[in-house]
Amino acid sequence: MIQGSKKYTLKEIKSKSPKSLLNLINRAKKVLKDDPVMKKAFKDHKVDIDFIDLIPVKFGDIEVSATTSHGIVTLNYKLLVDGDFFKDYGYLIHEFVHVLQQCFGEKPTQGADDGEYLENPAEQEGFQYQIEYIDNEFGSNKAEDYVDQLLDHHEIKDSKDRKKKTEQLMSRVLFLD
Repeated sequence: MIQGSKKYTLKEIKSKSPKSLLNLINRAKKVLKDDPVMKKAFKDHKVDIDFIDLIPVKFGDIEVSATTSHGIVTLNYKLLVDGDFFKDYGYLIHEFVHVLQQCFGEKPTQGADDGEYLENPAEQEGFQYQIEYIDNEFGSNKAEDYVDQLLDHHEIKDSKDRKKKTEQLMSRVLFLD
């Protein structure tokens, strides 16, 4: 169910039972508890990896792929229409980092809408772990493609700015000059 090659319509996804969606979330959490990137993020924040089981996660109608507010993660239903939720686990890593920042940080995080999004240190950290995960699971080409798409989406066109942002975002996976 919602894991494989079958494509779904958004209407079909939204008609799935909450139990089915929760099963997907719990399966993702189980996989990520054993993932080295996720383990490192929790270790870096000095939080036991088992806390992942306590993080509230739901699917919803949102404008972006995923968001975290007050320690609650919301994933876009649209992530499920291609039938391959596994490839989207990176979004969970990114959002779980925000949960760690929000729940265990020493001060509130800057909101995603406050200032330049890709200059936001909390967002940069989330993307760094997410990109490291993509690199580990799918290879450096996929990680580089993701960064290119991210920079295109945020209309970063200047070559110096793109290079700087690429270096920031990929700092966990590349040794750049």
